[in-house]
Amino acid sequence: MRTAESASDTAHLPGDTVPHIIAVVFLLTFGAILECWKLSSLTDPEIWGHLRAGTWMLENRTWPQSALFSQVTNTPWRDLNWGFDLLTAGAYRLLGLRAIPALLIVLRIGLAGVTFLLAGGWRNFCPASVLSAAAQYILLPTGPTAMHVSLLFFGVELLLLMQSRESGDLRSLRPLPILFVVWANLDTGFVYGITLFLLFVKVVFLEHWSDARGLRWLDQPKRQIPLKPVSLTLCVSLIVSLANPYSWHPYVSFFQNEFSPVNHHLPGYNAMSFRQPQDYLLMLLGMSAFLALGLRRSRNLFQIAVLVGTATLAFCARRENGLLALASVAIIGHAILQSRAGETGVATWTWRSLIPFAVALVVAFAVFAVRIPKDHAALLTRVARTLPVRAADFFRQNPQPPPLFNTYLWGGFLSWYLPEYPVAIDARRGLYPDGAELDYFKAMNAEIPYRSFPPMNNGRTFLLEKGGTMGEAFRAVAGFRVIYEDDISIVYAHEGRE
Repeated sequence: MRTAESASDTAHLPGDTVPHIIAVVFLLTFGAILECWKLSSLTDPEIWGHLRAGTWMLENRTWPQSALFSQVTNTPWRDLNWGFDLLTAGAYRLLGLRAIPALLIVLRIGLAGVTFLLAGGWRNFCPASVLSAAAQYILLPTGPTAMHVSLLFFGVELLLLMQSRESGDLRSLRPLPILFVVWANLDTGFVYGITLFLLFVKVVFLEHWSDARGLRWLDQPKRQIPLKPVSLTLCVSLIVSLANPYSWHPYVSFFQNEFSPVNHHLPGYNAMSFRQPQDYLLMLLGMSAFLALGLRRSRNLFQIAVLVGTATLAFCARRENGLLALASVAIIGHAILQSRAGETGVATWTWRSLIPFAVALVVAFAVFAVRIPKDHAALLTRVARTLPVRAADFFRQNPQPPPLFNTYLWGGFLSWYLPEYPVAIDARRGLYPDGAELDYFKAMNAEIPYRSFPPMNNGRTFLLEKGGTMGEAFRAVAGFRVIYEDDISIVYAHEGRE
């Protein structure tokens, strides 16, 4: 129930004016409409593995327990992103290949809205718009992936936690158990959310502890959050996060993947290279957030810990850049609001102020309906710019003897587009032993003889990336004959195998 003070605040929201509504609709739809022109989602190699697994689940009405689509059929495998896979496959049944850009459009609008609200929303209109635009630019190259969904949920959780801490109202935390039960069935990134909630409860405990002893080394909220109810909400969230087909295994898999030695070879797990503008913008955003805390001499332990934690993750692995972007936007927006007399730093909103978000969806999908062709072949032409569509068509017209050896990042696409050839390797985490994945990268970089990697040694047909180390090296190896090549792929027959 809103107080008279908060009601008077919302009366002056700029969201009541037409120019501001138009500006926010443009802010929310820019990235989505850009996707309607570029169709970058169709060139992402990760989405195809999700589509293949989701299609299998729709057909078989069960969850995977073993290594489907792969030559290692006896290996146990759990599809920890099963909810996202089903969502992708269900959308594909309705829209065909147009479902993939449609998913990215929804995620981009969602992230644009969340970053706008994190930065202060309508009460902090101009800074919030700039900060949201910066965050969207940082996140622009990614998606649609399960990690994209985790970023959206992480932003929603951070918004709810900061609102609760500023107002002392536990009602903001009520949606969290529901959020976690959904999140835990979409992506293992929900562990980031559980960690964030644990951090929040720890800070609440320290605030109670320091207040009881008369210490003043922490910034205290105007209204202190009761420790027992918030701890109970955390316990419920932890319990409901186990309500998935694989119970506690997502936690184990998450930490195994985070500390796997294979990460050194995976682009998303490498540190920022500072060879693209997004890296410099993210660094500027993070530095600005630290500066905002320093100028205010803030002792808000929750904000400090969130910023330090997300910065550590982002500078270790590029795939976590979005976490730092979300935290930085929230802290900078909060600092701007607090610098104004009488402002609490809480992003106030009403249902009426959310109308532009609905309008943005309508506008984006109107452009989607007009701009993106329904023709399957036309969309496959876009896919063929980065993925081996033409090489797979060659296999269909000229069947080759298995087993097939393929490039790591192409495995998910081949399992969907060329299911009659089980893949030698693909990007599913937790399916192949770390040693086998490391040997793959060593063999592909010519660090070890190709014969020492069994899937490569036993392969009879090779579909490799043209211009890659082994893609070119096999031209000079006896027993290998080129039977097909195009701009991005090359196919070898291993004539020494029968």
